Amino acid sequence: MDLLGDIGQADQLTSTRTENKVLQAKVKELTVRVHELKAENEALKAEVELYRKDYASSRISSSVGDEGGGESKEALVDDGADDFVTSGNGLYPSDPAVTLPHIHATANPLCCTLHPDDSLLATGGADSNLKLCRWGSALAPGDASSVKAVDESIIIPCGAPIICCAFAQVNRGRGLPVVAAGCMDGSVKLAYCGLEMDAPKEGRLRILKSDLENGYGIKHGKYVKTICWSPSEPILASASADGTVQLTSVGSVDSEASTVSLKVVQSMHFDGAVESMCFVNNGNIFCCYVRGTSYLSYFDLKDGCKQSKMSLNGGAAGNGCFDEHVSFAILSLLPSPNGEYLAAATDSSRNFIMKTGTDRIVRNLYGHKNDGFSNPKIAWSSNGQYLYGNSQDENCVYVWDIASASIVKRLDKSDGGHSGFVRDIYSSRSTDTVASVSFDKAAKIWLRDM
Repeated sequence: MDLLGDIGQADQLTSTRTENKVLQAKVKELTVRVHELKAENEALKAEVELYRKDYASSRISSSVGDEGGGESKEALVDDGADDFVTSGNGLYPSDPAVTLPHIHATANPLCCTLHPDDSLLATGGADSNLKLCRWGSALAPGDASSVKAVDESIIIPCGAPIICCAFAQVNRGRGLPVVAAGCMDGSVKLAYCGLEMDAPKEGRLRILKSDLENGYGIKHGKYVKTICWSPSEPILASASADGTVQLTSVGSVDSEASTVSLKVVQSMHFDGAVESMCFVNNGNIFCCYVRGTSYLSYFDLKDGCKQSKMSLNGGAAGNGCFDEHVSFAILSLLPSPNGEYLAAATDSSRNFIMKTGTDRIVRNLYGHKNDGFSNPKIAWSSNGQYLYGNSQDENCVYVWDIASASIVKRLDKSDGGHSGFVRDIYSSRSTDTVASVSFDKAAKIWLRDM
């Protein structure tokens, strides 16, 4: 028996364990320091934004003063900040009234949206299926009601993972029974979602064939980043990683023949990927953000798509040394319920509120975490006082009070929320109803706690 050898091995093992404990303590110490540095970095970014704004203001003021104009342009512009002086009334959805487990079986749900009348929840999944669920039936007593609602959902195969989905909007008494799904293969599939849920009966027959060249809706060269509908006309905008945006007019739908009439209204081509977009001014203006740019692009659809640019640096595009660069990309862009503001979610742990059609940033919202590898999503409350958002390091939905720019609630697992990363959030335009999907495989419907 080699006692000396055994003792030597034991000593070496003890030494290694001790060294490992020291290294683990060092890792924890460095991790804390990294978080501190990240917080300091965010504070510095906010300070830089203030300096940029002050710089732009001073340039405008001095140029107006040189012309003998007296009061500066800055003072003459209404930034709308008074709309957010008073904190919210505390009325926002916080009750996870419905949980739809395994909405896409073992696959992750990637997106969600609600029908304009809130009756239908549409979710798109990594399983390449679009699902239409009457979530209200899950409000019946008993846990089995949620499972039954999922089982009775209509499954519509789309041929590729679905990144984004959206119902056509209802306006001026006209309804279009169509839901759109933007897919990983660059296609945008249109599916029938009329009240006659039995016509057609099979989910695969709900995909609407079109009279366009490819026969099945819209096709981009790379995966679809985002889609949105005009609030006033049956026009669908689709944006792709290949830098293209297509505005498509959607006409009559024949549910029996599973056909739809489509017409390309406008095609746009950009140097970078179109990350986010929306319609404003009652659908007359199309707005989008292109990766690598330092401004929002506005296109007047009533004036030959005439373009105007609004800087994201607090000054008119082209004026000032800060205008050629921003330290973030806008990955989600949504107009407020009254259309007067835009909410932007970025990949730099910052959300902000802008006055629509201007360069004025009226609120910056911090406290969450999102970087270039994240998928930031936002949604407005129906009263326009709160903003919902996700974070890559917490499995929760954040609620910001816009007036105070503070987080008033984290809807997490302790509140009956998700146990996995929240992939998408959607808020009803007419009621206090919020939908969310997560990598815990579930979809949730949040209602206002009465």
